[in-house]
Amino acid sequence: MSTPFTLIQGGLTGAVSLRAELRHPSSLREPEIEAWRSLMGRAIEPSVYADPDFTLTMAQHLSDGRTLALLLVWQDGLRAPILRGVLPLRLPSRQGLSGRARLWRLPLAGTAEAAVDADHTVAVLRAALDHLRHSALHLDDLHWPDLRPDSGLAVALGEVAGGTGRRLTVADQAAPAPDPAPLTLPAGRTSLERVRDPVRLRDAVEHVLVLDARRGPDSLLGDPAAVTAFRVVTRRFAHRRQACIDLVRRDGEVVAAAVHLATGRHDTIWRRAGLGLAQGPALAPAPARVEALVTVDAAGMARPPRERTTLRRLMRLRA
Repeated sequence: MSTPFTLIQGGLTGAVSLRAELRHPSSLREPEIEAWRSLMGRAIEPSVYADPDFTLTMAQHLSDGRTLALLLVWQDGLRAPILRGVLPLRLPSRQGLSGRARLWRLPLAGTAEAAVDADHTVAVLRAALDHLRHSALHLDDLHWPDLRPDSGLAVALGEVAGGTGRRLTVADQAAPAPDPAPLTLPAGRTSLERVRDPVRLRDAVEHVLVLDARRGPDSLLGDPAAVTAFRVVTRRFAHRRQACIDLVRRDGEVVAAAVHLATGRHDTIWRRAGLGLAQGPALAPAPARVEALVTVDAAGMARPPRERTTLRRLMRLRA
């Protein structure tokens, strides 16, 4: 089911027609995935974790039985629809009961991410909330964790809530536990190699996994599904020439590694493993985050009669 939404832009005589729909991640076809990739270049907050090659891989290999859906917001175009927003959602597991949609905190990323067009942020978020309100899944609220208070998404979410009479609650979010300090390198001759070639990158990935295994039970190798997702993501980004791995050698032996992913010009160190350089700069503390809870229905708005949510309907979202 899709919900139409029309935005009258100030100073313009025309209207932007938006429609939203909930889709299972596995149902997307290549043209829709390409539209998602194109959206990443226009996103208000570009993130490698909001990239389809990352999000769809996590949904395929690490969903762990969760009910997942992508809330897609489209604009009608002259030749083809334009994707203006993608919100990966975790839906309530109890079927037919009222519940809360949550922006999905992606495995191997640690944060919840969305791709929203910078030029249509408010309209996209409003269309998304309106669609959840009209859906037959009995959703009452949207929980959005991992927001930076001064981010464009946080400001736009507040504007949408205030402009539509929805309740918005914002709470401080506990900072993630810091990783244990890595051991420093022993004395010896050090060299650094940056691997970009997709073929050689496969061997570099195995170096990362061997070093990462020193984490013990929390290592990637301790979870077959996680190690598969890790290999698939690096391979897909490498195919686009948007992945590289730094290998640090001490007397010829690989002792440390860092995996870089990029969406456009935005480079992110995704994973580190092994020892640390004693003379390296201290890592900057992670920025403060908040979590927002916004009602799907506007305050004081009469709720439309709810359709009966059937098992078949929910299974269509799963399959």
